[in-house]
Amino acid sequence: MATAPHTWLRLVPSCRSYSKATRLHKIDYPWKDEPKPHWVRQFEARRVDADLTPENRDWLRQWRLQRVRDAVASSSEAAAAASPLKEPPAARPLWTPRVSQRCGLVGIKLGILPMWYRNGQKVHTTVVQIPDQRVLRWVPPEDLGNYASLREMRPYRLNQSFLPRWLTQQRWGLQLVGAVPADPANFTAQWCGIFKAAGLPPMRKISRFLVSPDASLQPGACLGLHHFRVGDCVDVVARTVNRGFQGVMERHLMEGGPAAHGSTKFHRKMGSAAGGGGPIYRGKRMPGVMGNRFRAARSLPVLRVNTKHRLLFIKGFTPGPPHSYCQIMDSWMLDVRRSLDANPPPMPTYFAEDAPEGGYPEDVYHPDLLPYDQPLELPD
Repeated sequence: MATAPHTWLRLVPSCRSYSKATRLHKIDYPWKDEPKPHWVRQFEARRVDADLTPENRDWLRQWRLQRVRDAVASSSEAAAAASPLKEPPAARPLWTPRVSQRCGLVGIKLGILPMWYRNGQKVHTTVVQIPDQRVLRWVPPEDLGNYASLREMRPYRLNQSFLPRWLTQQRWGLQLVGAVPADPANFTAQWCGIFKAAGLPPMRKISRFLVSPDASLQPGACLGLHHFRVGDCVDVVARTVNRGFQGVMERHLMEGGPAAHGSTKFHRKMGSAAGGGGPIYRGKRMPGVMGNRFRAARSLPVLRVNTKHRLLFIKGFTPGPPHSYCQIMDSWMLDVRRSLDANPPPMPTYFAEDAPEGGYPEDVYHPDLLPYDQPLELPD
């Protein structure tokens, strides 16, 4: 039975029903010790292929990939109805100021590389590789109430007296994107079924983006490197480096206790937790797990694009360790949105007809950036 629109407003309790004492203490969530019912296990159990030769292992891999291609290209009525790859693309919309919000890209952070402007100033750039990725699903704003993971109670909803605006306003939908195709033998049947419904082979990473209805993409659409242009400002969201359990001097940069004058076992402690015997409120800086949280770096310009290796050189530092996944999207900052209104990006994404005559060179640099094959000329 389908859930009526706005049903999630009744399924999610409001924080006003909880007392102040309840909000200031730990809440025991029902899914703490078990997975949610709508979660899908991704990786299959580890197998031992010690008796297989390298030739047989490669043959089995090609055979599995061929089975996936045959299942996707099958001419059955179910596959034809479920795979929108056989449908013609819709008409390309125009950029609408203060309304349009495009889909983002899934990237792999490679590291930090220094570069130089033409005036000799040094700038650090984050190198992000854009793997092969396709659109899996589009959830319109009116169907967010049927989305399974949004019907569960979230910690920030229990601790706040309001719901997120992206849920209540219903201005944006959810665009699911899969990246990094892999061998289907490494995944479970449920995980592979998510991609089979879209007519695609299984992939390692699934991410979702907030997208306006006018910039939505059909399942199976390809997202490429030129989705962002040189000079565009982007937001990069990723999990920070997991530092583990750290003390207050490492986690909150506290000075610690005195090093001498009778100090005993107090060199790296935080001191008093509450004054006058009062309660310890939420937000008190204490030892705990440091890192491993989703954080965003806002309004970072793209300084260089390498078309040969599918690399984006983004100014500044982004969260996450090397070789970790990150989400790259159009910046939500107001000044950046005004610049996009004056110079709209390709809508809803980059297509082959958007390429200039003769194609793109191997490296596309920002006008203020110094290419590596040119000497640095400073004024006298």
